[in-house]
Amino acid sequence: METNEFFEEGKRLFVEGKMEESIDSFTKALESGYDPKMSHLSRGAAYIKLKEPDKALGDFDKVIALDKNNARAYYYRGMANVQKRDFEKAAADFSKAIALKPDDGASVFARAAAYIELGDTEKAVADIKSAANYLAAAVQGYASTIGDRTHLDKVLAVLEGERREKDLEINEDELETIKKWLTGGVSKEES
Repeated sequence: METNEFFEEGKRLFVEGKMEESIDSFTKALESGYDPKMSHLSRGAAYIKLKEPDKALGDFDKVIALDKNNARAYYYRGMANVQKRDFEKAAADFSKAIALKPDDGASVFARAAAYIELGDTEKAVADIKSAANYLAAAVQGYASTIGDRTHLDKVLAVLEGERREKDLEINEDELETIKKWLTGGVSKEES
């Protein structure tokens, strides 16, 4: 098999949900000399799906060592840190991803979720408000990457006021729009 064929096979297997097999193919792509940034990034994403954050972190660290401006590597490393429940590192990684790609709604939403876990509701709400133009896609991206609704549920709880700080305010229209986005009730074009 050619170098790129291993990588393409890994992508196909990933999409089919065959994570172990995709990891094997991405590893073969690496061993045969295929683009190490793409191979490590893809293999790390598969490790996240398998809930193996330590292995994922190793891959994302390698991507960042090769390319310190790879926003996706910081985003995925942040997701691996979320799985490890290291929300400070996760928020820092998401912040770096946002600095490199300011319109990355998935990173903004993920950082908001990390801030909620850290008890910093004010920063979480600010992130959610700033992401209003692309929040629907961001929520879907976050939920499908992490594969865990727990963080999504915590964001909803904050937005519904269950844990909201008294000095934070979201008006009713903002709250209803955000709740619709989070529950899939409105597309970003409708907002």
